[in-house]
Amino acid sequence: MSGINYSQCWEDSDLLEQALDITAHDTVLSITSGGDNSLALLLRAPKKIFMIDKNPIQNYLTELKLRAPQILDHAQYLEFLGVRESKNRLEYFKQVSHLLSLDASTWFLQHGDVIAQGVMHSGKFERYLNTFRKFLLPRVHSKQTVFEFINQANLEKQITFYNQTWNTWRWRLFFRLASNASLLKKYARQVGTLCGGVIADTNYFKRLERLIYRSHLKHNYYLHYSLCGTYGESCPNYLLETNHRTLGACDPSTYEFHTDDILSFLKKTPNNSLTKFNLSDSFEFLAPEEAAPVWNEIVRTSKNGAVVAYWCNQMEHVPPHELKSQVVRNADLERTLTAYDRLYFYQSFHIYTIVK
Repeated sequence: MSGINYSQCWEDSDLLEQALDITAHDTVLSITSGGDNSLALLLRAPKKIFMIDKNPIQNYLTELKLRAPQILDHAQYLEFLGVRESKNRLEYFKQVSHLLSLDASTWFLQHGDVIAQGVMHSGKFERYLNTFRKFLLPRVHSKQTVFEFINQANLEKQITFYNQTWNTWRWRLFFRLASNASLLKKYARQVGTLCGGVIADTNYFKRLERLIYRSHLKHNYYLHYSLCGTYGESCPNYLLETNHRTLGACDPSTYEFHTDDILSFLKKTPNNSLTKFNLSDSFEFLAPEEAAPVWNEIVRTSKNGAVVAYWCNQMEHVPPHELKSQVVRNADLERTLTAYDRLYFYQSFHIYTIVK
């Protein structure tokens, strides 16, 4: 692993928070990824959260996001990460680097360009999005048209604008080119995806269109970033000013970073010790025969009533049939939450309760 795969999280944190409903009694396993969702869960003050990722640099990134608020005020923090323009990012890093683990500090010192450009823009996936925004989108719509589309006053006007102005043949052509599965696999997604399982509907254009018809984009920072390179009027929970002091004051005893795969980590975890699981889209990386041992370990390490949440993108995954009585799907909650999903990348969102 030589770089950052995702410098932001691209699974809706609101869905995750509502699905898991973290309390002070919870011990959480959370895939680190870009860190945004793990930090959102940490802000819910669980008893303990284990943030794990096979790529150590994802952990370094999240460590940086978590510890910088101890030194930087909110405005400086937004500048430092890249939410706002700044020429002071390297200076800010000098102020916060001593708070990081030696490995994290060393990696960022060796990759000053990542700091200078703003770490939120530095992931493989984010670079792909920004390439689309800078080089392809201008061939379809002017900056003024993009601004108007993303800032319509309400959903009804947004739909009208989409039908009458936005949804041109050029838009359909260039979007379908950019969302081609082969291009995404090579230039945008983490190496190792699409290993097995049942291939789901991957027509991202249809998924995006459904989102446009049900979600007001003006308050959707995921789509705002995709089209404009900024968050607009909303942002991830960990960046809210009301959460800044809390994030900076998080007790280090309540969180741990681990560079590990899920199965290896779970095998080292005691029986009946975990209560909530954010598994991101981890099953996209596992063939069916590899996923079964993971589920066995999830059941073993879970307390009765533990909740597991994850997304499926191109590979639809369900737990092994032989665990059906112990891994119970909450289809009603899935449908309720998915109706409010602010993203279109994923085919499905899964929520299971462990019964022992």
